[in-house]
Amino acid sequence: MSIKQLGTQSLIYGTGHVVARSVTFLLLPLYTNIFSLEDYGVISLIYTFLGFMNVILHYGLDASLLKHYVPADNEERKRILTNSYVSFLLTTIGFVVLMILLRNYVSEFLFGSNLPQITFLVSGILFFDVLWAIHVLLLRAEGRPILFTAITFLNVLSALGLNLFFVLYLELGIYGVLLSNIITSACIFLATSPLILKRISINTLSMNQWKGLMKFGCPFLFSGIFAMILELSDRYILRYFTNIETVGLYNAGYKLGMLMMLVVMGFNMAWQPFFLNKKKEERDYIAKVTTMVLSVLSFLWILLLIWSEDLVKLQLGGVTLLGEEFWPAMKIIPIIALAYLFHALYLLQLPSIYLLEKSNWVAWIRGVGAGINIILNFLLIPKFGIMGAASATCVSFILMALILYFLNQKLFPIKYEWTKLSIICCSVLLIWIVINQLGDNLFYKLITSGLFPIIVIATKTIHIRKLKILFSSSPNK
Repeated sequence: MSIKQLGTQSLIYGTGHVVARSVTFLLLPLYTNIFSLEDYGVISLIYTFLGFMNVILHYGLDASLLKHYVPADNEERKRILTNSYVSFLLTTIGFVVLMILLRNYVSEFLFGSNLPQITFLVSGILFFDVLWAIHVLLLRAEGRPILFTAITFLNVLSALGLNLFFVLYLELGIYGVLLSNIITSACIFLATSPLILKRISINTLSMNQWKGLMKFGCPFLFSGIFAMILELSDRYILRYFTNIETVGLYNAGYKLGMLMMLVVMGFNMAWQPFFLNKKKEERDYIAKVTTMVLSVLSFLWILLLIWSEDLVKLQLGGVTLLGEEFWPAMKIIPIIALAYLFHALYLLQLPSIYLLEKSNWVAWIRGVGAGINIILNFLLIPKFGIMGAASATCVSFILMALILYFLNQKLFPIKYEWTKLSIICCSVLLIWIVINQLGDNLFYKLITSGLFPIIVIATKTIHIRKLKILFSSSPNK
C-alpha cells in the first residue's frame, strides 16, 4: 500500500467512522433537549460501562488477530480467525450470563440508578457489540473500506430512526435509548455474520494457536483497560466528588470534543494495516505522514476553537445542538479536542510496537497515562469541576505521546521533519493568541479560520500537490 492508498483508505474509513459516530452527535439535540441532567448522567454511565467492557471482552485478542491476519495466507487466516472468534464467543456469553444473574447489584453500582431491568438490555447490547466489532475488523484487515462504510451507514440509520421512534414518539426515556441500541446492534451482528461463517472452520481449533495469539495480545488487554481508565474514569470520579447531573454536563461537552477523535480514529483504521505491510527498516514514511496528519488535525482544532460556541448554540427549528441547560459544557470542547490531537501523535508512533513486537510497551505507557489521569482527576476535579477533568485527560494524552517518542528515539528512531513541525506548532500558538485577543467577532473569526492553511502553504510546510496525492481516489502502487 502506498501513501496515496493510505490517504484514500483513510478518507473512506474516516468517512465511515464519522458517519458511524455521527449518530452520537445527531442525537445530542434530542437527548439534551429532552432528558434532564440526571437522566443524561445515567445514560452517560451506561455508555461508559459499555465502552470499558468492550475492551475487556476483546482482551487484546482483537489486536493480535489484526496483527497476524493481515500478512497471513488464506489457510492460516482461517485458523487465526476461528481460534479468535470462538474465544470471543465463549467469554462474552459467560460474562453476559454473569451480569444477568447479578443484575440487582450491577444497576445501582454501575449506572447510578436502581433499575435492574436495564441490565438485561445492557447485557444484550454488549453481547452483539463485542462480536460484530470483530466482523468489521476483518473488513479493515482485508482492505475493504467501502463495505465497512456501507455497514456503518446501516448502523447510523437504524440507531437514529429507532431513537426518534422510542425516545421522541413513544417517550420511553432511558429504556427507549437502550431498546434502540440493542435492536441496532443485533441488526449489524446478523447482517455481518456471513463474513465470519465463510471464513472459519471448527476443525482448525487449536489450543497452541490460541496461546500464540494471546501471547502477543495479552499486553493489549492491560493497555486497553488503561486506555478506558484514561478516557472514561473521569465520569465516575466526577460522580464521586459532585453528582450525576455534573456527569451529564461533562459528557455532553466531551462528546463534541470527540469530533477530533472521529477523524483520528478514521485515519487509524487505515494506518494500522498500512504499516503492518512495511518492514522494520522502512521508517521515512512515518515522518512524512506525521507532518501531513498534524497539519490537518491542527486546522480542525483551530476551527473547533473558533466555532464551537456557535455550533453549540446553533438553532434549527427552535432546537439547539445542546439544550440550554448543557451550555456550560462548551468550555471543555477545545481541551478534549486537543487531547485527541495528541492521541493521534501517539498512534503515529505505534509502528515500532507492532514491527518490533513490543506490545508490552503499550501496556505500561497507557498504564502511566491512566495513573496520571486518575491522580490529576482527584486533584483537579474538587477545585475546577469539569474543567479539571478535561485538563487531566489532555495532560495524560500529551504525556503518553512524549513517552513513546523518547522510547522510539532509542529503539526505533525516526527522522521527523522538525522545521515543518515547528512551523505548524508556532502557527497554532499564534492563532490561539490572536483569537483570545480579538474576542467574539464574526469578521475576525472568518479571517482567523483561514489563517492556518495560508501560513502552512505559504511557508511550503504542506504542498497542495502532496495533499492531492494523499487524498486521491485512484491507487498508485
